[in-house]
Amino acid sequence: MKTLYIVRHGETDWNKMGKYQGITDVPLNENGLNQAKACGEALKDITFDRILSSDLSRALVTAETIRGDRTTPITVDKRLRELNFGDWEAMLFSDIEARWPGLIDEMYLRPHLVKVPNGESFKDLQDRAWAGLEEFLNENDKEETLLVACHGGTIRTLLCKLLDISISHCWNFSQGNTAINRIFYNGMGEYDHNILNLLNDTAHVELLQGHV
Repeated sequence: MKTLYIVRHGETDWNKMGKYQGITDVPLNENGLNQAKACGEALKDITFDRILSSDLSRALVTAETIRGDRTTPITVDKRLRELNFGDWEAMLFSDIEARWPGLIDEMYLRPHLVKVPNGESFKDLQDRAWAGLEEFLNENDKEETLLVACHGGTIRTLLCKLLDISISHCWNFSQGNTAINRIFYNGMGEYDHNILNLLNDTAHVELLQGHV
């Protein structure tokens, strides 16, 4: 069995503004850096054997911050990037709705049917992200504890894959900034069962904000 800790990146200014950032390389803001540090503190007692990260800086800096002074190697893979939002990159919800009436709602209601204009579908995202994660998982057959740092949409599609759930349910999973998810991974065979043991744990962020 492998234990996967899959973590979403910290906050960016575009997150705060409600802009769709997708594959655009938007850095963490000050709050996002603090969230990453708080997440690192929450995970400080975990011994990670290997780390996998999206190449976008908001994910990679989150991974590096969580790693802290450990010497755990980080593998960077662009296949773990967020959904390519195509024409929607850098746009606000209101701007998208004005230009493509109803399409953004359709994406949230039926993510398995919608492809973003000049961008990707959620199936496209799942296929490339899973290819990257599967390759990383299969590098050895030892029991390991792994950290994966990537993006909200990416995580949702990976959870669907790992749990053998239709991608039409990808929005059923909340994913806050630096949310921690833990999966006990046993394989993808017919009789294998992967167990979602922790979902969207943001207690460290709530503590940071004084809400706990």
